Amino acid sequence: MILDELNQLLRESVMKTATQDALQIDKILLDQVEFEISAEESRGDYASSCCLKLAKQFNKKPLELAESIVANLADEKIENIKIEGPGFINVFITSETKGSLLKDILHQGDDWGLTKDYSGKILLEFVSSNPTGPLHVGHGRGAVLGMAIANLLESIGYEVTKEYYVNDAGRQISILTSSVLLNAYVEYFEPDGTYEGEYIKELGSKFKSMFGELDKKIDLGSLDEDKDIRLDAISAYFKSEFNEAWKEAKKFSVSEILNLIEEDLHKFNIVHDHWFNESSLGAVSDPRSDLSKSLKAIEEGGHTYSKDGAEWFKTTGFGDDKDRVLLRENGEPTYYLTDVGYHKNKIDRNFDSYINIFGADHHGYIPRLTAAFDVMKKEHQNIEFLLYQLVNLYGDGIKKTMSTRRGEFYSLGDLREDLGPDVIKFFFLEKKSEHPIDFDMDLAKDESKNNPYFYAQYAYVRCCSILAKSSYNPEDEISLEEISNCFEIVSKAINYPLILKEFALERSPHSLVHFVKDFSATFHSFYEQNPVLSDDKITSNSRLLITSITKLILKNSFKILNVKPLEKM
Repeated sequence: MILDELNQLLRESVMKTATQDALQIDKILLDQVEFEISAEESRGDYASSCCLKLAKQFNKKPLELAESIVANLADEKIENIKIEGPGFINVFITSETKGSLLKDILHQGDDWGLTKDYSGKILLEFVSSNPTGPLHVGHGRGAVLGMAIANLLESIGYEVTKEYYVNDAGRQISILTSSVLLNAYVEYFEPDGTYEGEYIKELGSKFKSMFGELDKKIDLGSLDEDKDIRLDAISAYFKSEFNEAWKEAKKFSVSEILNLIEEDLHKFNIVHDHWFNESSLGAVSDPRSDLSKSLKAIEEGGHTYSKDGAEWFKTTGFGDDKDRVLLRENGEPTYYLTDVGYHKNKIDRNFDSYINIFGADHHGYIPRLTAAFDVMKKEHQNIEFLLYQLVNLYGDGIKKTMSTRRGEFYSLGDLREDLGPDVIKFFFLEKKSEHPIDFDMDLAKDESKNNPYFYAQYAYVRCCSILAKSSYNPEDEISLEEISNCFEIVSKAINYPLILKEFALERSPHSLVHFVKDFSATFHSFYEQNPVLSDDKITSNSRLLITSITKLILKNSFKILNVKPLEKM
């Protein structure tokens, strides 16, 4: 990388200047001596403010120090150096160097942008929607975000395992199972609180056709008016009186809905490497289970106490707002202990880092899960949480309904059928994950530059169209003036691996979307002002090089965003 070479030259120059002044430079301070990518052509290709940081140690004014450093800074790749303001060093690299770098980019092709700067194994958990119904649009945002972050992390060298945590146990699954059995075998019942919608009716009908009739009549008796008490009583009744049907219906319902979820995700080209079932965590009474192991680890660390017959974890000692119950008075594990057991399993699989992508409504989970993780983890392990906000969906000016339980919601599958997967992914990634999205379906369908997805794809289509007529010839001459005239495209192209690295470390795929938008707009402007194909072979070949570079950068960026580039529109 050209920037790495320039940074090395700058540090050597600083060290020469320090030697001349009989000074010792602290290594930590020397590591801060570097160039940054310039945003403006007038400020050079790279700029450094190191003299402002070093002036005190050198006992010089930053401007005076800059003059000393520049005097020791020389390389054939550097065309000019300017000192500006109080002591900024601006470096202009030669057009020959830029041309050579562009040719090397084309040689690297699909690998351009990928680095091995980082190593380690990361377990990335995302989506993990309860298997109680099809994915809704909000789940889709988490899915799209997770896949893009996985791709970004892999682009800088990490080995990423993508995991879906299947909540196939607990109260919501009991309500789902009851809902399916009620729809299968009960003609009239109070649906309030159950899962509703056509998909539940279809599951009920399908289960009845597979399992057959029950061996006795269902008699729910008199049920409580309180919704939650009523639902729990129905579940308990089915478990007790129709245990075989209950077990089969539970297994069937979870399996069918997981198939729906996995199919939805695959249609977005979102693939998890591993699906982890909550039911596999075992019973807390089994010393071999993850639940038991996690409880033991916290107890042995001296972080638990008993109160009101329950066992508590002193999470307030780790920044939580209150302590959390691990075991209820009846000895049953809480939902929290289940989550802790899952993270114990994660830890024991020996990844280096763990990233959980949760909906914003899970923000309260962070301190309590971090507390458990910090108690149980190995020395080299760390955890982080990324939250994403809701998606508000609008079509024809009307907000769509998102109620999963009622079954009246506009699903992710519905949205995909209306728009196709890629425009959805582009729009979902356009904003920071912590900001809510007002998704305008009408804009997503608009084929104009007002639609950022369309405008970015159109830039790629333009490149393909031009290059289908003529291609860049690396054996032919290029105009260095033409290369110099394309500062923004060239700068972003040669620094693309650094740009990707920054976005990966920031966990910010939205920044890559904005990069694609800006890069596309720059190419549109270039295209409109510079006829690529002309009778002047040198000029034409130079512009074909710029077009080829643009196509490559857009293609590689789309790939990381998990968006398919279009060659025709």
